[in-house]
Order: sequence, then structure tokens, then C-alpha cells
Amino acid sequence: MLGISSQLGQPRAEPLTWRWSNPRPHGNNIFGTALNNQGLLVQTGERGQIYTTDDLRLWVPRDSHTTNYLRAITFFNNRIVVTGESGTALYADSPADFHLLDLRTTDWLEGVAASANVVVAVGDNAAVYSSPDAVTWTRQSVSFSDWLRSVSYGTPNGNGEFVAVGESGAVAVSGDGLNWQKLAPFTSQNLNKVVWATNQFWVLGEGGTTFVSPSGSSWSVIATGATNDLFAATVNSAGARLVAGDSEVRLLEGRSWSNEIDPAKPLPPPAWTYFNSLWMGNEFLLSGRTGMIVEGFKTNSVTSPTFWLPLTDSIRNWLWEVHRFPGLYLAVGDRATLMSSGNGIDWDFELVPDSLTNSIFLGVGGKTNLAVAVGNAGAIMTSADNAQTVVSTNADGSTETNQVSSLGIFWSAVSPRPTTADLQGVAAFGSNNVVTGGNGTILTSTDGNTWTTRQSQTTKFLSSVTSFPGGLIAVGAQGTILASSDAVNWATRRSGTTNWLFRVRYTGGKLIAVGQNGSILTSADGSIWTKIESGTTSWLNDVIWAGNHFYVIGTVGTVLESPDATTWTSIGTITEKALYGAASSGDQLIATGVEGIILRTHVTPQTSPVLIQYTLSKSAQNAVTNSFLFSGQPDQRFLLDRTEKLPGWATGPKLEFLDSSGLLLYTEVFTNAPSSQLFRARVNP
Repeated sequence: MLGISSQLGQPRAEPLTWRWSNPRPHGNNIFGTALNNQGLLVQTGERGQIYTTDDLRLWVPRDSHTTNYLRAITFFNNRIVVTGESGTALYADSPADFHLLDLRTTDWLEGVAASANVVVAVGDNAAVYSSPDAVTWTRQSVSFSDWLRSVSYGTPNGNGEFVAVGESGAVAVSGDGLNWQKLAPFTSQNLNKVVWATNQFWVLGEGGTTFVSPSGSSWSVIATGATNDLFAATVNSAGARLVAGDSEVRLLEGRSWSNEIDPAKPLPPPAWTYFNSLWMGNEFLLSGRTGMIVEGFKTNSVTSPTFWLPLTDSIRNWLWEVHRFPGLYLAVGDRATLMSSGNGIDWDFELVPDSLTNSIFLGVGGKTNLAVAVGNAGAIMTSADNAQTVVSTNADGSTETNQVSSLGIFWSAVSPRPTTADLQGVAAFGSNNVVTGGNGTILTSTDGNTWTTRQSQTTKFLSSVTSFPGGLIAVGAQGTILASSDAVNWATRRSGTTNWLFRVRYTGGKLIAVGQNGSILTSADGSIWTKIESGTTSWLNDVIWAGNHFYVIGTVGTVLESPDATTWTSIGTITEKALYGAASSGDQLIATGVEGIILRTHVTPQTSPVLIQYTLSKSAQNAVTNSFLFSGQPDQRFLLDRTEKLPGWATGPKLEFLDSSGLLLYTEVFTNAPSSQLFRARVNP
């Protein structure tokens, strides 16, 4: 007998579970990649992030149980081994179940490699650890003190050999991973990576340094033409050589190396920082900073050029602010970037007026019926909530007419520009739209088309403005605070700081200003401001109320949380890149930042039941396939538990709705399945 049930779990504890909305599939720095012979690809990054895929389409975030940097990964037979910050080590026999170890050292383990019998990790202060099983590790005594950055295992002349490289040209070798000998230096450059590829070791370093050795003992320099730091090397099945690094992708096919980033190439890869390269059997795969993944492939001819395409078409321009309108998020940034989303998960790139295509948009805001975006050199554009008639053509040639909202979609440029100053702050106040910016600029408009300059009594850059029940507050450079009750007359208020106050919000019923050196100021009336201890010296760039708590975001991935805007706790996020904008809708929190970052999280547990549709099928060999179609809330996490007999339940796999559909198809195959089982989906927030 088969049954279906749904049960709630316990409320989720901090830290929050963050997911990537942009770039896709994720935006973490990819420091390590490994591919096994079953086609499982694993990536590791900062803040303890691990992602796996077997098709380059569905990328699953895995729980590493740590927020430490994860710097290197290898397969030890079928076991996944990861090493990283401050002696962090992990192992997993299934990508869904990583085990965290602490090697009790502050040394970072920057490289890891394995033979059939031993796995070796290397790192700071000549750290060399070995293990027969990736569970029990021993630090080896070595005769040198160099900091090591990478290790590889190869079989020159059929003999196993480990090679480790590091700073100031350090190279050490070992036949068993236990006893190490440092070689005489053949370069003074820092060496970043060593790999075994097609019967020789490749060593890559700073300034385009590249060496090869068929034995690991004698080395020859390779002139690839690269002049920037290199971090990765790969040889494909046809013998083509690839090296990659900081704005470097060099390919050897035949006798000469080509610069693949050359814009004259048919489809060059982006000029980016690449930490990893792999040969996938039919294409190269590059990966690196902020989750960039690029495929390199040929068409139908071995003599054709290699074409390079990013895995997704994600926007990677800096996003300076995000604002929530009813039913719509809008984010703005560099290179006239304007993105919209109805759910915070799926984002669309919107077109801007031709006259603004070279603008840098620094701020966005406005009323429920009029959005205003502003930027450099006095750029202003507006979007009204007017119904628009859209005529679309169906596949059968018929036409369909629909009425849609134009808010955030159709934009008009303000011309002529009312100022040449850079503009950033945007707020709505009664019938007025208010904009602030450089040289103390304050502009007001009732219709978004005609703007009037107001006297601010300052020449400081006013980077933010907000309305509250008592009027308006503008903040900016050198601790500047201005107040107004009517948007026309402005007066200075004492802030008690010279730190730049980057953003001010009236949120959660409070006025809060945040900025340079961890500054947080609060006020009840806009006149008297109180300095609050934030516990950080990072730039704090925005503040928002979500799910009955205040949240502040800032540089190096800073996220602070407070129930009262007085006591703040650092909870961090899944990246250490700068965040500049924050917005919320209900319990959903959105943060935007550098290189197209859009992060999302739910700040309260998602405890609605998960529904199950279940089917069972049997093969001729008596294999049983369980197929489950789950439905629930996007980003909701749950466990699939089972039992053959109540009341006992066995905890099953951890699952998650990874896209906006709220649907998940999950299958499992058994050869000796029980005759009957009960299943339940248990919410695991």
C-alpha cells in the first residue's frame, strides 16, 4: 500500500538561505572545479558554496555546513574532496551529503589532488596534509617553508608523482604524497596552478608564466603570449592546449598560440578572470569570477575557429539600486542597465530611450503610478502606469490584443536635462517627485517632465533622499543631512559624523541612514540623529524592513539584521562582493550589487505544505522507479521521508524548488524495493 502525506518541520534558524536570481546559474567566484567519469561536475567557491550539475543546465546548491572559502576540489576515486580556508576539509560520497572536517590549523589549504591510494592537500606555510581516505588527515613534515598554492598528481613514465607549486617559484615533488623534495627554483614568479594533462605537468603563474615537464623534475618554458596572471590549463582529446587567467584565454592548435579574447575573433570569450578550465569531451569549459561559465566549441569542422559562448546570457553590469513598486521590482545600474521582475526570481532586461543608452543609472524610485530613474550627467527618465495596448502574433498567424501596464516597461527621457550634475537619490512626497545628486542638487517635479531646482544650502553630493510623515530627508557626503517639510525649503541637520551617509530610508516606521565606515544613524523626527553601533567598518549602502526585521547591506557581502534598528547582528550572505541596493516584498528580501548581482531570500520560514503526485513503475528486471511531482513555493526546501510501517519515518533526500515554477520532478530507482511504502514531504526551512 502506498500513501502520501505532508508535514511541517521546525522554523528555520539563521543564517538566511540565499539564492541567486542573477547571474545564472550562480554568481559565486568559482575557485575549484572537478569532473568525474560519470559526468558529475562540482564547483566550489567563497562563503562555503558548492554547486553540482550533470547536464550544465540544472545546478544544485549543496550544503557544505560552513561559510569558509572553499578553494580546491578533486575526486578521490569516487569520493569528492574539498579543501579551503583555515584548515577546512570536506568529503562526500554523494553530492547531497557533504561531511565537514576541521584540520585544526589557520593555514588555508589552497590545493588538493589524489592518486588511487592517497589524497594530498597543500597550502599556507608549506602545509602538506595527506590522507588514505579523506577523513583522517596527517600533516607531513617538510624541509621547506614556502607557501603553496596548488598540487597535482600525474604518472610520468608510468610512475606516480605529486607536484606542488607556490610562491616565489616554489616547486616540490613527492612519489607517495608523504615524503617531499623541493626542486631548485627555475623562476622567481609566484606559481598559481599545476595540472597533469596529456602526459606532462603544466605550471602556470603570474605575468603569463608557463612551464611544462614530462617528468616533474626538468621544466621548459612555454611562450603562450600571455602577460597577465594564469590560473588554468587544459589539453583536449585532439591535443589542443588551453591556458586561461586574468583576462587571458590562449589556445594552441598547431604551431602557434592564439589570443582567444581578441575582439576580432568570431565569438571571443568575455575578458574576465578565469580560475578553471576543463575539457568536457566535446568542448572546453572555462569558469571563474562571479560565476562566469563559458563554453568553447567548434562547429562541424576541426579547422573552424573555436567559438566561445557564456553558459547564460545574464547581465553582469553593476546594479546601484533596486526599488519595489506594487507587483514589480526595478533595478538600475551601469551601461544603461534597467531590469524588472514581478517575483524577484526571474528578471528581464528592459530597453531605455536611445538618448540614454550610454548612461549610468544610479537611482530608481517614485510613486505607484510613476517610476523615476536617474543617473550620471543629469540623466532622468520616467515610466507612467498607463495601460498599453499590445498586439501579438500567434504561431498560427492570428493576432491577439492585450492591455498591459507600462510601469517599468515603457520609458521616456526628460529632455532637455535639468542639470549636468550626477543624480542618485529618488523619492516621492505627496504630489512631488524629488531627485538629489552632485553639487547639492535637489530637483522637484509633479509630473516627471518639468523639473525645478531647489536651493539646498550645500555643495555636497546628496546620494539619497526619502520621504516620511514629517517631510523629506536627504543625505550625502561628509555626513550631510538636510530636512524639508515641503520639498522646497531645505535646512541642515546635525549628523555628528563626517562619514558619507550613502542611503537614507523611512522603513519599518523609522528613519535610518547608513554609510561609510559602518555608519548607522537613526531618528524619530529627522531633526535629532543618534549614532548606532553597527559592529563593522564596511560601507553600508542600503537598509530595508522585511518580515518584522531591519536589514542593512553593504560591501564585502555585508548583511546586518536587527529587530529594533538598535542592536545589529552580522549574518552575512553567500558572496563577499559589494551589495548596493535592497528592496523587499512581504518576507522576500532582494539585494543587488556589483557585476549584476541579484540575491534573494525569504526572511521568515516557508511552512506551507508541499503536495505530492506519485507514480510507480517496474521494469522487466524488477527494478522499481518511484516518480514524484512535488508542488510548493519557489525556494522552499523539504525532505522526502518514507516508512514501511508507521509510526517510524526514515529521513530522505533534501530537495528544493529551484525556480519560479514551484514544481519539482524527482525520480529514484531501486532493485530491491519494499512491497509497500508511505511517503511524506516534510518542510525543512
